[in-house]
Amino acid sequence: MSPQRSALAEGWPVLVSVLLVGIPFGIVARQSGLSPAEIMAMSVFVFAGASQFAMVQLFKDGVAWPVIVATVLLINLRHLLMAAALRPYFANVSLARRLAAAYILTDEAFAMAIGWFRRGRTELAYYATFAVALYVLWNAATLIGMLVGPSIGEPRRFGVDFAITATFIAIVVVGVRRRSDAIVAVAAAVMASALAFLGASVVAVVTAGALAPLLVLFARDEPSA
Repeated sequence: MSPQRSALAEGWPVLVSVLLVGIPFGIVARQSGLSPAEIMAMSVFVFAGASQFAMVQLFKDGVAWPVIVATVLLINLRHLLMAAALRPYFANVSLARRLAAAYILTDEAFAMAIGWFRRGRTELAYYATFAVALYVLWNAATLIGMLVGPSIGEPRRFGVDFAITATFIAIVVVGVRRRSDAIVAVAAAVMASALAFLGASVVAVVTAGALAPLLVLFARDEPSA
């Protein structure tokens, strides 16, 4: 199959899960009192699920906008780590295309792209197809949730708030190919959980993502399966 078809054929379970997260976001955002324009602008321009949920809660609590901006930046700092890992594959791409690729970079798109490149494939169309599809579905799901929000009630009673966590767990499990991958995944999970438990949930993901890979320096690696 072409890279474009492969991206959709391999990534459709993740793409479907985006609907399970985007619709609740639209519902929660609408019930928080944000206007339709504000909700859609958040998904169009911010395009970061966890950050958007945090923004909605902070808006609802009346937090000052500089604090909201700083919080979103801290949560999204993990994108710097993902961008650094993908940079070698975009070395020969123009600045405009690199900026466009960065704009639609998400955890899911990163995981799918890394899996593709690990197989020795270099076609960037795979990443572009999956990431754009994710962007379109996220905004469509936000719109659906926003429209039906007033009549739904509390969406968390359906357990949909766990959908984003389940998606990330599946992405990590699929991406583990070597012992060092497993070490990093477990260490990051323990570290992030501990920080979140101590009340530092905003920096938990970034800190764990930056420090956990250092453990690989002390682990004896093994060939890929």
